[in-house]
Amino acid sequence: MKKQHFNFGKTVKQLNNIMEMQFNHLLKQWDLTSSQFSVIMFLLHNQDQEINQKMIEEAFLLKGPTVTGIVKRLVEKNFIRRRPDCHDRRINYLELTEKGQALEPLVCNEITRLETDTLRGISEEHIDLLEELLNQVLRNITCPAPPTVI
Repeated sequence: MKKQHFNFGKTVKQLNNIMEMQFNHLLKQWDLTSSQFSVIMFLLHNQDQEINQKMIEEAFLLKGPTVTGIVKRLVEKNFIRRRPDCHDRRINYLELTEKGQALEPLVCNEITRLETDTLRGISEEHIDLLEELLNQVLRNITCPAPPTVI
C-alpha cells in the first residue's frame, strides 16, 4: 500500500483549530476569547511603552475594525482602559486594569497545562527538533528564498 502524502498545511490548520477551540473553552471562565487574551498579553509584555490601537493592528496583522471590536469588548469587561493622548485626542493609549493584570498568572498556568497535554509523550529532544523545524518553516514563508538563476 502506498504511503499517503503528508499535507503540511492541512495538519497545521487542524492543530490550530483544535488548540484555539480548547483555549477558547478554557477562557470562557473569564468571559474572554483567544483574540482578546492575546491583546491582554501584548499589553502585559509591553507595559514599558505606550500602546495604541494601531500598534496592535500591526503586531497581530489585523484590520482596524477588528481591533476596535476587541478593544471595545475588553473595555466593557473592565480588562483594559483607554487613555487619551494629551496632545492628540484622536489617539488613545491602551492600559491594563488591575483585573486585566490579575489574569496573567491564572491563564498562564492553564496555558502551560494545555501545552503539556498537547506535547505529552514527546521527548524533550523531539520537542526541540519540532521547535527548530517549525521556526524554519516560519522563516521560509516570511522570508522567501530569492529565485534561482539557471
